[in-house]
Amino acid sequence: MVANSNFKIKKSAFEFILGLSREVYPKEFTGLLRGNGNMITEILVIPATIYGDGFASIRLDMVPIDKSIIGSVHSHPGYSDKPSLADLRHFKKTGWIHLILRYPYSGINDITLYNNNGEKIELEVENEH
Repeated sequence: MVANSNFKIKKSAFEFILGLSREVYPKEFTGLLRGNGNMITEILVIPATIYGDGFASIRLDMVPIDKSIIGSVHSHPGYSDKPSLADLRHFKKTGWIHLILRYPYSGINDITLYNNNGEKIELEVENEH
């Protein structure tokens, strides 16, 4: 797997994170990405995760040993999808690809995929048959 190549996300996972981000707003949502190759297949929501005002926190001790975890996802309550310094530190602990959603969480233009260094990676939604 190459973290700088194009990635796809299953439509069901894509719609799940958009909906959950809208539901948790104005707080931040966070979870982990499961995948296979360059495909994000599902979102893992960790027990005891904190959804806060301007932050979200995963208890890393609650993350299962799972080789299908490839990264993280979280929402920003504002219009920026740029990773903060705290985001970049979190990236290093939770895989090699990371999604950030920005308000209003309405579609692909509100989601950006990054590698561990905060560099953008192309993402497309795959329709499921």
